[in-house]
Amino acid sequence: MSLNKCHIPVPPPLIFVFCALLMKFLPPVLQFPSSLWLVIVFGGMGCVIGAASVLQFLLTKTTLNPFQLETASQLVTGGIYRLSRNPMYLSLVFILLAWMVYLGSLSALFGVGLFIWYVTKFQIKPEEEGLKRLFGAEFTDYCQRTRRWL
Repeated sequence: MSLNKCHIPVPPPLIFVFCALLMKFLPPVLQFPSSLWLVIVFGGMGCVIGAASVLQFLLTKTTLNPFQLETASQLVTGGIYRLSRNPMYLSLVFILLAWMVYLGSLSALFGVGLFIWYVTKFQIKPEEEGLKRLFGAEFTDYCQRTRRWL
């Protein structure tokens, strides 16, 4: 089940790194003092959400690879997946928010927005199409009761 014939799959962690680097090198606009406690809160939330989402996949013994949906043995809807359909990507957003606060520049928010836009358009939506083909009504019902991000 390929994601999209005209889409060259780029692993989301590479998109994350690209956005983080972009945030670092954007000209600072509306600078603010960095807040260590806020960096820790956002970064910690990202790490906890990411760990919980990976653990849920490991417990259900299904694939973590978003480029091989056909190998998914079951739809993961429990645990953290009751709150978000995409907690792995959400965890990366929280880490990018922590990075923005660390950088102390509102212009870095552009990198967070770019990550959300790119991952939604080129990763999440094609994944959802594949999961709908694979799991049918079960996935449709899940989408109706659980938000894409939060």
